Amino acid sequence: MRKTYRYRDLSYPVEDSTEVFLTVTYISDGNLGKTLVYQPHLGNPEIENSGTVSIGTGAQLRGRITICLTEIANLNPNEDEISLSFSLNDTPLVAHHNDKSEENNPTIVLFIRFPKP
Repeated sequence: MRKTYRYRDLSYPVEDSTEVFLTVTYISDGNLGKTLVYQPHLGNPEIENSGTVSIGTGAQLRGRITICLTEIANLNPNEDEISLSFSLNDTPLVAHHNDKSEENNPTIVLFIRFPKP
């Protein structure tokens, strides 16, 4: 069974009219994966491997918890760690690191609120 790492109570203050971009950056060599952003009211944007996607404006995101789910695998036998980072509008949100001996196919879940600044 895959180990799940949960990052709760994340917050990113944003103005109503500001568009929010989620960026996933794979740091360790050999990472492959997919990130899904669950927003039934806006659609469910996806990122294959590293990348950036618009997830909506502050007004659209406010009042709900946005859930980002990343499933990742590291197929490089010479890599001992899985490292990736998440940012919103180029502001660091979460840096995740785990040893492959702990889990080589982790699931990472972010729970994000978007309050007014």
